[in-house]
Amino acid sequence: MQRDSDPPSVKDRSEEHASTEAEGGHHKPVHVPEPDTRDREPELEPQGYVPENPTEEEYANAPHPHDDKGHGGLAALAIERRVEHRLAEIKVEARLEAEGESPPFALMGYFTSPAEIYHACEALRDAGYSRFDAHTPFPVHGLEKAMGLKPTPLPWFVLIGGVTGLVSAILLAWYTQLYDYPLIISGKPSFSYQAFIPIFFELTVLFAALTCFFGLFVISRLPSFFHPTMTHPNFPRATDDAFFISVEVTDPKFDATETRNLLQRVGAQGIREVFS
Repeated sequence: MQRDSDPPSVKDRSEEHASTEAEGGHHKPVHVPEPDTRDREPELEPQGYVPENPTEEEYANAPHPHDDKGHGGLAALAIERRVEHRLAEIKVEARLEAEGESPPFALMGYFTSPAEIYHACEALRDAGYSRFDAHTPFPVHGLEKAMGLKPTPLPWFVLIGGVTGLVSAILLAWYTQLYDYPLIISGKPSFSYQAFIPIFFELTVLFAALTCFFGLFVISRLPSFFHPTMTHPNFPRATDDAFFISVEVTDPKFDATETRNLLQRVGAQGIREVFS
């Protein structure tokens, strides 16, 4: 029951508007207020929503994939996106191999100062990359530490080679002078090591030098008459004024989009893929 002092309801206003039109009269449109939605809960993002570039704060505040709300957070969806990107890369590599084209070898970029490439190597190392290399026109002090490289085993190879040379010289002098062709001179012992010290020294240096020479070739995979990094159009500047960095696609952390974004953030120029 409606009292005279109560405002007319929406239904009454609609009926009044309809009767006025039927009589041919004119009536001013009635404004119907929208329902108040301030107390309603905000709509959630769709279940498959993944932001293009989520920030670190969004990752930190993202719910756990198995939370009480029953839907995954940004962290889980980001992992799914990485898997999708990797599957797409595998499909592209398979297609290139089927068409007779070589798959990409690495993602390359270059810098114009030693300080820039030093900080870029630190960023890649801190991000978890391990299969990347730096190509510089001259040695950059401390770059191996910025890249997280382990000490080379070459000094141990050289030590083993030197010891092998020394032992070989001692055995050679001992066998030839004591068993194979002994000579008695002025009553001296057949094996007198003082007379063969120059032989010991020479064979020690010879074996160590040869081990160093050939060991460096093996560790550096030389000779190499071609390397995929040579296909970068600006790579000749690596012997002049540019400092290149290459991230191989076989790196477990490699992702074409994320790796490119990382190189862009550290200031790399001329970023492009090179093929083997």
